[in-house]
Amino acid sequence: MNKYYTFLFFLFIPTYIFSQNPCPGTVDYAGKTYNTVQIGTQCWLKENLDLGTRINAVDTAKNNGIIEKYCYNNDTANCTFYGGLYTWDEAMQYTITPKTKGICPTGWHIPSYDELQTLATNVNNDGNKLKAIGQGTGTNTSGFSALLAGTRTSAGMGSIYGSLGGWGFFWSSTQYTSTSSYRTILDGADSIIYLSDKGKDYGFSVRCLKDDATGINDHTNNTSPNSIELLQNYPNPFNPTTTISFTLPERSLVVLSIYNELGQKVAELFNGDKPAGSHSIEWNAGKFVSGVYFYELKTDKFTLTKKLILMK
Repeated sequence: MNKYYTFLFFLFIPTYIFSQNPCPGTVDYAGKTYNTVQIGTQCWLKENLDLGTRINAVDTAKNNGIIEKYCYNNDTANCTFYGGLYTWDEAMQYTITPKTKGICPTGWHIPSYDELQTLATNVNNDGNKLKAIGQGTGTNTSGFSALLAGTRTSAGMGSIYGSLGGWGFFWSSTQYTSTSSYRTILDGADSIIYLSDKGKDYGFSVRCLKDDATGINDHTNNTSPNSIELLQNYPNPFNPTTTISFTLPERSLVVLSIYNELGQKVAELFNGDKPAGSHSIEWNAGKFVSGVYFYELKTDKFTLTKKLILMK
């Protein structure tokens, strides 16, 4: 199907129709692979985010350049299966701008209150269609695969008001007051989708929404950027994986390399042709020692360099 007919297909599809067919491709981010799902005209990650360093439930996440997460009952295995729990500020990376990238991959963002309302409308406000089979009374007929992952309470107790799997909470990027934000709630016992506010110091799950409204292309923007740009790697500092993103105004031969503090090339992440658009490449530095490194993006017209920090 060419781009013109693909566009017409999504233009005329009713907003209440949803499909279990995922958006094309998967997203490799921070050492994990996330699947995608198309619901109406929205493209979502099918799994809760799980990245960062686990801290104890009684500790407060800080704006220190390190992504900090909670795991239910302070058990890392719960993060591996259910995803991490993040305070609102940590998830947003200390901005209050709606639809911000926050801790999401490049090209994705934390959904706004309005976007969560659209999701609810797309499934006729039936929360069971969003919940994975085996999660409460979920049917997962939308393909969203929501897990009832609990929360880290403001008191830092790791409680979810009952047994694990009773509730699912997802942050929005829309602030309610200076100390609270909107969130979506899925109750394991019924089908109702709640949209309400809660204190920013709670720890909830994060599910990312693609910037592109149709979600047709995972790796390249439909509109070419005006200039070449090398973005700061994310996360930074990192251990052991990080994502390096860049934009190209036109098709180019690209070499992306890593150098140590002595100026020695220690890794070549990509060497080849890339089309115009936005691109992301992951570096797994598991075999390298902690320290300061530099990543260089080189084309036939430009050479750009930035610093990154591996902290083990």
